[in-house]
Amino acid sequence: MHRKAARGLITALAIILAGSIYAQDTINFPPPVIPATIRAIEAKENITVDGKLNEPSWQAAPVTGNFFRIQPRQGGNYAFKTFVRVLFDKKNLYFGVFCRDTIGKKGVRVLDFTRDFTYTQNDEFMVQLDPQNLKRFCVSFGATPLGTQGDMQVFDDQLVDPDWDALWRVKTTVTDSGWYAEFAIPFKSLRYERQTNDSTAWNVTFSRIARRDYEQTVFPAIPQSYSPFRMAYGAQLTGLTLPPPSINFRVQPYSLYQYNKNTGRDGNTNTSNSLKAGGEAKWAINPHAVLDATINTDFAQADVDAAVNNLTRFNLFFPEKRQFFLENQGVFAGANVQGLNPFFSRSIGLANTQFNANPIPIDAGLRFVDRTSDRAFAALYVHQHGTDDQGAANFGVLRYLKNYGEQNNIGFMVTDRLDEADATKGFIQKNNATFTFDGLI
Repeated sequence: MHRKAARGLITALAIILAGSIYAQDTINFPPPVIPATIRAIEAKENITVDGKLNEPSWQAAPVTGNFFRIQPRQGGNYAFKTFVRVLFDKKNLYFGVFCRDTIGKKGVRVLDFTRDFTYTQNDEFMVQLDPQNLKRFCVSFGATPLGTQGDMQVFDDQLVDPDWDALWRVKTTVTDSGWYAEFAIPFKSLRYERQTNDSTAWNVTFSRIARRDYEQTVFPAIPQSYSPFRMAYGAQLTGLTLPPPSINFRVQPYSLYQYNKNTGRDGNTNTSNSLKAGGEAKWAINPHAVLDATINTDFAQADVDAAVNNLTRFNLFFPEKRQFFLENQGVFAGANVQGLNPFFSRSIGLANTQFNANPIPIDAGLRFVDRTSDRAFAALYVHQHGTDDQGAANFGVLRYLKNYGEQNNIGFMVTDRLDEADATKGFIQKNNATFTFDGLI
């Protein structure tokens, strides 16, 4: 009886184990209790970012290669193997990647050559970093086999800010057996807590897309119903020796001088000149709080919107591309309900729609965001210049978000617009306010 009972117990355990493995391949599964680990080692020589990984330190670095397939089917064997190594020095964090492809250059599929290429449309490798271990936020750095860069901020696995840009480098090399990518991400481009011991561990995930067969693999394992930005499933990047966070303060001033000279048919000459100066400043007060300021703002560096033929009776919502409004934009996004935008920053700096939405200068603005694992607080104030058609306007936004549970939150937002009166032009004071409550479960 004892032998039969033992055999029965072993059989039951085998069935349970097989069922758990099958379940991981077919349905959602929770984040691991003990996350996977990746060890980074310090580079012993200067790393030349050339996409070749030929320094001795790369050969000494541990290899991460046990990826998990999420497309086209979850789990099981996959064809396109990926191998990742991690190095660091006093300035940069390096990722060395080899994406195997047995037909080499003929297998490369790259359709988009612009910065911040369209996600999932190319062969690509992406690394997601959550240096503060918030488990709900990440910055993502990606590259195609031809070296095209893409970076973004992601909140709660769904609020994506692809127009956020950081300072970093990547070089790639395509060979007959696959392609290499060498990432160099400066520590100054990342926000992290000051460490008092050697127990540094950052939350990280990797993702690779082989577009030819649309095979997508990730490390560590993440269910198909989520994306590689689901940082609750992230691995722990260990072994880092971090430089202390420096005073992260950046100023971008500008000046424009314009001189006009017009000569009429009668020979008379008229001249005019004007000088415009202003700029933006960004201060990372600490790893989770950022203050942005702008004065006499000029958005000439922002990308031009894509041309779109609107055949509907509804207004188009173009994405925000102006640098002042970009960082942590997802905090202001509300519940991310399609067609419902309690705050849409592109309405700032434009005339009212009855005046054909012409650009209007912004005199000054302040923007503050403080985000931790428990909550997020954000505030914004912008003063818009007055014109001959409408008075000066004041825009204000307050946002508070409370996180609870694994991936839930509840929050509120207050937006207010105050159009100033101008008796000389016949403008009266107007006020418009909204109050929004939202949540994510």
